[in-house]
Amino acid sequence: MNELQTNQKELEKRVLSLESNQSSSGKKNTDQTSDAVSILESKIDSLEQQARQCNLELSNVPEKRGENLLSLIESLGTLINLQIQQRDIISVHRVPHAQPDSTRPKNIVVKVSSRILRDNILSAFRLRKGVMANELGLSNNTKHKIYCNEHLTLNNKKLFRECREKAKKCEFKYVWVKHATILARESDHSPVVAIRSHKDLSKIKPRNAGH
Repeated sequence: MNELQTNQKELEKRVLSLESNQSSSGKKNTDQTSDAVSILESKIDSLEQQARQCNLELSNVPEKRGENLLSLIESLGTLINLQIQQRDIISVHRVPHAQPDSTRPKNIVVKVSSRILRDNILSAFRLRKGVMANELGLSNNTKHKIYCNEHLTLNNKKLFRECREKAKKCEFKYVWVKHATILARESDHSPVVAIRSHKDLSKIKPRNAGH
């Protein structure tokens, strides 16, 4: 983790240096500088994502005054038939909304002791095919569904959202995230395509495109 943080700070310094030189250079040099900045920013985002490899993000979990998030995670483990003990949880907290005017509950970020445990929790959650808030005693609404995903960076969340939107328009059946990589599949028998950048969104296209 210390090494990741050191590398990230070094890359951020290089980005600032390139950006400060950009305004005084010619057009050709400016284009080259912009490309270099984009590459470095991508590397920074990649390092930030690596730092989250043991993290989970829970969304649509109703907020309660005086809530005990540690107990909540333990109860969630019981529901998905996977024992999660308090010693397995490094940290757990709610995070501010990206959009301040949002009325949805604040998301919960959970850092667990290992990536293996993180992946096991995700698998167990998906195997159960949904957890409802009322099952945790958080709501009387039997349709209030809780979601559990990998903790993506803001850039990856934006890309994931755009990927889902395009996949819906192009009638792709599946869009999901595995080990911080966005994956899409048109049907049960179609090949899986990886979406790692905005350029890759071109891989998602209508079945009859070009015919």
